[in-house]
Amino acid sequence: MSSWPRRTMSNWRIAVVRAARLLLIAMAFAGSACKGPESIDRGAQLYTNLCQSCHQSNGTGARGLYAPLAGTPVAVGDPKEMLGWVMYGIRPVSLPRGQFAGAMPQFNFLSDADAAAVTSYVRRSFGNHALAIEPNIVAEVRAAHVDK
Repeated sequence: MSSWPRRTMSNWRIAVVRAARLLLIAMAFAGSACKGPESIDRGAQLYTNLCQSCHQSNGTGARGLYAPLAGTPVAVGDPKEMLGWVMYGIRPVSLPRGQFAGAMPQFNFLSDADAAAVTSYVRRSFGNHALAIEPNIVAEVRAAHVDK
């Protein structure tokens, strides 16, 4: 038996630890306009929460149902075309009609920073090597759509 006295945490200490954990989780999911590793982490979180169920964890999609993101022209092509598809469901010319039965939900509720983070994540993941999308490009796409 150990000579150290056995100590238990009081209820208030347990509550403080739980509150700190919840705060850290909330901070992890808060919007971020950061450029760099933090933005990529945010993009990965958003991808997991919003996109992975259809496009899979490795970006391969579901054959005949949801388009792959790995190495496709939509993911690595014109950023504004990709944003139009992600935010408003405007089908890119490079994505043939009738090839995939699934419907693309519209994510225009995302902030400019979050839309930039998740699309940049896709453009830099799954073997893709495209440039990141900045929040100001998202704002331009949003403004162009409002005018229509």
